[in-house]
Amino acid sequence: LNRSSDLTMNNFNEYLKKLQCLESEKTLIKKERSVILLSGSSNYKNAALSQIQKEFLNIFEKFGYNVVNSNFPYNEDFKHNDFDDVHILKASISNIVYYWHTLYNINFQKEIKRHLSPLFELENAIIVTQSSGLNLLNCVLKDRNIKEKNFRIFCLGPVAQGSEKIEKAIIFKGKKDMYTKILDNHKCDVRVDCKHFDYLKNKEIKEFIYDTLQKDKS
Repeated sequence: LNRSSDLTMNNFNEYLKKLQCLESEKTLIKKERSVILLSGSSNYKNAALSQIQKEFLNIFEKFGYNVVNSNFPYNEDFKHNDFDDVHILKASISNIVYYWHTLYNINFQKEIKRHLSPLFELENAIIVTQSSGLNLLNCVLKDRNIKEKNFRIFCLGPVAQGSEKIEKAIIFKGKKDMYTKILDNHKCDVRVDCKHFDYLKNKEIKEFIYDTLQKDKS
C-alpha cells in the first residue's frame, strides 16, 4: 500500500507539471450556457467522462446547455475522449492524494483557479460536483463573486471541507452514503435514497433537476 501511495504521489507531480504546461486559450469552456461536471480525479492522465456521467448530463442539453465533454482541467490538449476505468483500490488512493493536494498544495490551487476561471467569464452556467469536486470549486469561490451571474450548482454527495451554505448551490446527500455522512458537514438540501457511487443513476435527483430547470425556464 505504501508503494502504491508513493507511486500515486509521483504520478500526481507529473500531472501537476502537465497542468502547468496547458495553455489557457485551449480551454473547452467557451460557450455561454455551458454545464461542467467537476469531481476529484482517480486518473491523472485522462479527464474523459464515463458513459454514466455523459448520460446524466443529457438532462441539461434538453434545456439548451452546452455540455463540456470532459472533467477537469477542461483543456483540448489534455486527454479527454476515451474513458479509462480505474480499479477501485487505485482510484481510492488517487482520490485521497488528490483531496490532500486540493487543500494544501498552493501550486495545484493556482492551476485549479486558472483552469476554472473561464467558467466565471460566462453569464450563464451550471456546475455539477461529485464527491471532492466541491473542494475544487470552493478553491475558486473564495476569490469569485457569482451573485450577479445566472449560475446553478448541484452538489452530488459532497466530501469537502467547510460547512457554510454555498451560494446558488443545492446539495444532495444519500441516506446510504457513508462517505458524505462521516466526512462532510455541509447542510443537506435534498436527501435521497442512494449510496456514494449511485447519485448519477438516481431517478429522484434527475427529476428534481429537471423540475428546477423547468421553473428557471418559465
